[in-house]
Formats: sequence, structure tokens, C-alpha cells
Amino acid sequence: MVKQVLNEQLESLHRTLKESPELDSETHALLLKIADDIAKLEANEAGSPELSDAVQEQVIRFEHEHPAISAILRQLTDTLGRIGV
Repeated sequence: MVKQVLNEQLESLHRTLKESPELDSETHALLLKIADDIAKLEANEAGSPELSDAVQEQVIRFEHEHPAISAILRQLTDTLGRIGV
């Protein structure tokens, strides 16, 4: 169940990134790396606290300028917490 939720949240993040051309290339690349790391985590079920910290940093960064991305990242952080990452 949690894996399905995580997968849906990753798909939502990818859709939102495609619809956000105002993001600079560095930010876009960072978010794609986070999404890739989470996808790898989903396959292995082994994660590091750094991944959760990285996602949380982006939540704070996008809070005002990109609320849709921030909301998705917040959901991902919650889901990662539920699986112990």
C-alpha cells in the first residue's frame, strides 16, 4: 500500500515538474535526482536519512514560490517517514 502511494506521489512530482518551466535547470535536476533516489528506494526498501533531509529542504525552499511542488514533496516526506526513511 505504501509503495503504491509513494509511486503515485512520484508520478505527481514528475507531472508537476513538466508543468513548471519557470524552474531553473539546477533546481529541476535536483528534484529529478530526489525522485530517482526515491524510486530506487522503492525497489530496495533501504534508504538513508539524507534522502528524507534533502526532500525536507526542498519543501522549505518551494513553500512560497512553488506551493504545488512543496505540497507533493511534503507528502513524499510523510510517506518516507512511514516506511522508516
